[in-house]
Amino acid sequence: MKFVFVVTLFFLSVSVFSQHTNLFLGESYSLDINKVLYTQDVDKHTSFKPILKSNLGFDPDSVIISFYNNTFKNWYKRKIFSDHLIILEGDDYRVIASPIISLFKGKELIEAKNTFINTRGYLIEGDLGKKISFSTSFFENQAIFANYLDTYVRLTKVVPGQGYARDFKQTGFDYAMSSGYVTYRPNKMFAIQFGHGKHFIGDGYRSLLLSDNTFNYPYLKIQTSFWKLQYTNLYTELMDINYLATNGLTDADQIGYPKKYMSSHLLSLNVNKSLSFALFESVIWRMNHAPGNRGFDINYLNPIVMLRPIEFSLNSPDNVLVGVNTKYSFNSSYTYGQLVLDEFSLTDLRSNKGFWANKIGYQLGYKVFDPFNMNRLTLQTEFNYVRPYTYAHHNPQQNYAHYNQPLAHPLGANFSELLFMANYSWKRFEINAKIIFAKYGGDFKGDSISYGSNLYFSTGDYADEEGLVGISSGRPSDYSIEMYQGNLTTVEYKSLNISYILNPYTNLKLNLGVTLRNSQNDEDSIQTQFIHFGIISNLFNHYYDI
Repeated sequence: MKFVFVVTLFFLSVSVFSQHTNLFLGESYSLDINKVLYTQDVDKHTSFKPILKSNLGFDPDSVIISFYNNTFKNWYKRKIFSDHLIILEGDDYRVIASPIISLFKGKELIEAKNTFINTRGYLIEGDLGKKISFSTSFFENQAIFANYLDTYVRLTKVVPGQGYARDFKQTGFDYAMSSGYVTYRPNKMFAIQFGHGKHFIGDGYRSLLLSDNTFNYPYLKIQTSFWKLQYTNLYTELMDINYLATNGLTDADQIGYPKKYMSSHLLSLNVNKSLSFALFESVIWRMNHAPGNRGFDINYLNPIVMLRPIEFSLNSPDNVLVGVNTKYSFNSSYTYGQLVLDEFSLTDLRSNKGFWANKIGYQLGYKVFDPFNMNRLTLQTEFNYVRPYTYAHHNPQQNYAHYNQPLAHPLGANFSELLFMANYSWKRFEINAKIIFAKYGGDFKGDSISYGSNLYFSTGDYADEEGLVGISSGRPSDYSIEMYQGNLTTVEYKSLNISYILNPYTNLKLNLGVTLRNSQNDEDSIQTQFIHFGIISNLFNHYYDI
């Protein structure tokens, strides 16, 4: 039966190998696709996401729809339950369009607070000939969030991963997000994509290298594949919306938010069909750099050479990050891990004196498909650990962050996290459960010292040097830096969601969910008991589990 399934996927995919659109990043959307991608006897690169559909070797739509009834003769039923709303096809083109909606009502039980999310948007994708594909989407949102999320949004001014939050009817928020890209693939070796979106590096739920935790950004991606190698160049323009507050300015004093740039490389090697290994490097530099103005530094356009030597040759204060991503696959499961190095001194590490600049982090995880002979059951566990001041910088404008959120893990640095996830699907029903235990050293109210968690706090005395406000007075010392120093905060997050899939193509589902969250430190204690019900097109990740 398994052989027949794989052969069927192969023949269904022959006509769509020219699809150069991206596979959606949503964890819920890609559950069945990942089972094929990670457990079949295939030699595919999985560390850099989103993956081009033409790189999969099978048709992802065929995988998804194979689990659902697709025999609706009535046009209205077919469009609602098993198809895109609009499909335009010809000999050398195909364009699809679908509405994207989220309509939720909820209740925060402890504070008796009514919540809601109202999202309206669209998704359009197309293939033009055999070499060009495109995608565009837009979402307009209004929401009133549960207490813990409301606190986060008011503090950061952004809805996690979805943009700037404007006030809506006193207690709510209004926010919008657009994305799009064009892919040009001249041959099997090269793929070039220019767009506005986000990316993810890794094989787990979180990433310590680059995640889709932040808002969208403009980018140019060049991907080269040959032999057992895949080399990805990513050039992006990032934004520091925190700049106005840290300099005591108002919106009227600034025309647009300050820009910074990131150049990243990922070299992935599939050693064999089980083991893969990837090397990552990234550099961030800001536009304005005394004594003059500085724009996009063409030295960092070099697609091959390592970035650290370039930084040294320029006598540059830029922020360079390196890391490793690895994965080992078994028949029906895989283990994965990451290592990130921001700064590192082997001598100080051996001395065990808690040197502040040993800025490192690691991830370990395991994911299994169909355990206990239960088809479409997926279990996952993951541990993340990042030392204080990792991703941060002497000049906060050069931190590893974008739009007031970390580019890697949502907690920034100075934390550890253990999570467990379970997903089970049967016909059109789906159950998702998640448990997270996290601990981090946060900031104290009214204290300007940086304890290593907040990436927008300077690691040194940059504020005094520049006469600025709001970016801290630096670290407390050079040595005796400990994990969880500062305002020790513990977080327990538990959620259960039961869904009924209406349309698998857009992952449109009816959803009933319960969230229990408790965070506690010396200054605050926030307890959340939250229940919600609604309809959602779940194609993208929304990291509300912070």
